[in-house]
Amino acid sequence: MPNAIRKGAFFSLVMAVAATAVVDSACTVSSKEIFTTQVGTAANAGDFRSAGVTTVFEKRCGSLDCHGNMARNMRIYSTGGLRLPNEAGAAPGQVATTIDEITANYLSITNLEPEQMTQVVAHGADPDSLLILKKPLELERHKGGPAITRGDDAETCIVSWLKAGGGNSVDKVSCGKAATFPNP
Repeated sequence: MPNAIRKGAFFSLVMAVAATAVVDSACTVSSKEIFTTQVGTAANAGDFRSAGVTTVFEKRCGSLDCHGNMARNMRIYSTGGLRLPNEAGAAPGQVATTIDEITANYLSITNLEPEQMTQVVAHGADPDSLLILKKPLELERHKGGPAITRGDDAETCIVSWLKAGGGNSVDKVSCGKAATFPNP
């Protein structure tokens, strides 16, 4: 192999190693920069299920033409909408929302903006800073239009869930009322 080709191949190898080192160091996060998520009693999965918060999201946001759609980044599973694959073959309208679907809803909602959710839940930031309220209240453009209105039972339910803990509880009455949507 001619000397010029060997030098070129060696130079290419050195450059590839150097580029990898630069990329690796650019992606490395120091221990001081790691964001720590704090787990608290607010917005917990148990209340999400037992207080009926999941049902509010299912009824208000989970139709097949909205967030009950696989193409959405915040997916909502429900009895009448999108279903997780399951051994029973449950299809829309057949059986109640499963615990796996409720868990998927919880994770979809709480992981939409994890850092901001932590600020609201653990540090008392304004719940209106979350997309789960900004969009349905139309504080920010929402393709589906208003899904809730300021001061209605759905907003009260969701905000009480976000603030639960430390002596506060989820407003189960508001959650129950908001879950009957559309109102008869």
